[in-house]
Amino acid sequence: MWRVFLTGATGFLGGELAVALSKSSSVEKIVCLIRAKNNEEATGRLQSVFAVHQDTYDRNKIVALAGDLMDERLPTVLARYPSMAETNLVVHAAANTSFLQQKNPVIEQTNLWGSQRIAAWASRLRALETFAYIGTATIVGAGKDVVGRMLNEDEAPNPLAKHLVGYTRSKMFGEMAVRAIIPSEKLLVIRPSILVGDTRGIVPRSFDIAWIIAALKHLRMSFGNPDAACDVIPVDYAANAILELLMGRRTHTTYHVSAGRSATTCRQVFNSVGCNGSDRPPLVYLTRTHLELIKRWLRTNNAPDPELSPYSRHLEYVRDQIGKRRARLLLSGLEMYWRFIDLDQRFDNARLLGDTRIGISEPAHDYLKRTAVYLDHIDPLQAAVNP
Repeated sequence: MWRVFLTGATGFLGGELAVALSKSSSVEKIVCLIRAKNNEEATGRLQSVFAVHQDTYDRNKIVALAGDLMDERLPTVLARYPSMAETNLVVHAAANTSFLQQKNPVIEQTNLWGSQRIAAWASRLRALETFAYIGTATIVGAGKDVVGRMLNEDEAPNPLAKHLVGYTRSKMFGEMAVRAIIPSEKLLVIRPSILVGDTRGIVPRSFDIAWIIAALKHLRMSFGNPDAACDVIPVDYAANAILELLMGRRTHTTYHVSAGRSATTCRQVFNSVGCNGSDRPPLVYLTRTHLELIKRWLRTNNAPDPELSPYSRHLEYVRDQIGKRRARLLLSGLEMYWRFIDLDQRFDNARLLGDTRIGISEPAHDYLKRTAVYLDHIDPLQAAVNP
């Protein structure tokens, strides 16, 4: 029987893992580390995760423990709980996923040093059988050698890799820190690709980066390569795959949980979720040069550059329906995501398919078409300024 310690249970993927683990007959107990002032507040936060889809919260099986990955004393604090000494499965799924540069110090504290703290505590557990580090396939970076192709697990981590944002860099070093602490025979590294939405026809526990699609439906303009590969998977597929890897027989230490050859493209996604066919201007795909001209126009009271004249209807719509200030904020929030799209990366999932019965993920443009109605729940501007 598994006695589990889980971090990240209030997050997008971590919430799905908490519920999935709670339903497993192989799991005896789950202790969830929750950022909160006290255990009562932590319990309330965890219960709200289960309440979203009316899943049963069994107090006899699921325990919320207040704690913070940014607390330097965390390994000592966790060691004070004798009841966790028999933990044999640690699933470290917590992460700060912000792309904002100004948050890099907090991101590093959470994703690098927080991972190191959890691993330091777990390494002293006498009953530990598996330490599962939930990373990200995007730690492979953004150098020219990793653009426009299928990537396998052994191509990362590379400490010399170029990164677009502090998030992916911190996750890379977080994984390296865990590898240095946890014995290889007890380590399981799982790297999901890009998580967007849910296939089950239910409101996702979190909309996470699905706000990007909502924002583009709002703006009617995209500045990334529409035909670049997007290795996107739904959160329920990721959770089910991770559960199979945790509970089953494995022949590797490191796995991508990804779409692989079933990866989609931005154009396919935008077509499937109804970005066209409304009373607003049609979605158009523009260049980075256009983006700079539009940003310049948004900052001034001057007329748009003549090069933008074919898109006068779009600019009128932005000015009159969105507003220049809102448009500036949306473009600022989206700019780094377009750079990620242009990487045109897919992540090989042969190991996952070979060692589990999960099968390939449903293409994103198919499941998002069924669940596109939930994009209307997203305020893209709020998400842009608080990613």
